[in-house]
Amino acid sequence: MRHWPLFAVIVISAGCNRQDADGLGRIGRKVLDRTQATVSPLREKFDHTLKGIGATSVKDRVQQRLQWDKALADATIAVMVSDHVVELKGSLKSDEQRRRAIELAESTTGVERVTDELQIE
Repeated sequence: MRHWPLFAVIVISAGCNRQDADGLGRIGRKVLDRTQATVSPLREKFDHTLKGIGATSVKDRVQQRLQWDKALADATIAVMVSDHVVELKGSLKSDEQRRRAIELAESTTGVERVTDELQIE
């Protein structure tokens, strides 16, 4: 919409008469309207997705990473977060699982430090 006056000046100076310029202006507005109608729903979905990504808390990110890791499939781990410090509590079957849980928590965006309260059964 902002470029309409500039477009009109270019068309008029290119040798088009007033009627041609008006016709091209109507076509341009129709194209713009249809493009905005097509893009608007996509933009809303994209904005909603971005808001969802940004709204995820540190606790949620850590829990999701622990939940989806195959090495920790049978582990029960509680996640508590205070001031970007993550505390992991629970029971694991091996030291390898403990290392993996700590590694995942430490490498999660927003985590500054991890406190290990995990127990090996």
